[in-house]
Amino acid sequence: MKQNDIKDLNRLYSENMENMFNMYTDDNGMYYYNLLQTISFPTDLPPNLFSDYHIRYGDTWPFISYKTLNSPNLWWLILLVNGILNPLEKLIPGTRIKIPSIAVVREVISQLR
Repeated sequence: MKQNDIKDLNRLYSENMENMFNMYTDDNGMYYYNLLQTISFPTDLPPNLFSDYHIRYGDTWPFISYKTLNSPNLWWLILLVNGILNPLEKLIPGTRIKIPSIAVVREVISQLR
């Protein structure tokens, strides 16, 4: 069942996934959405649309998102750009990941609304 009447949505920042994607409820009243099948990034995008980031000890996806994109709510976009399917996997210090430019982030978000 499609769900769009969550009372707290108007309190969330515009870049929160809940404000961009259709949410659903199951028979138990749990909310869910399938983000990974909604967005895909071409593999041949020019390198100037991204910057490199090396994961440090203690980093989390929201913290990396905050440090690089000025919002802790865009962590999901970083995972998608890097083809990471499980946000609960341990972050390994020294691992290099790609961070989309602000222009890419704005373009993706504008197409979702």
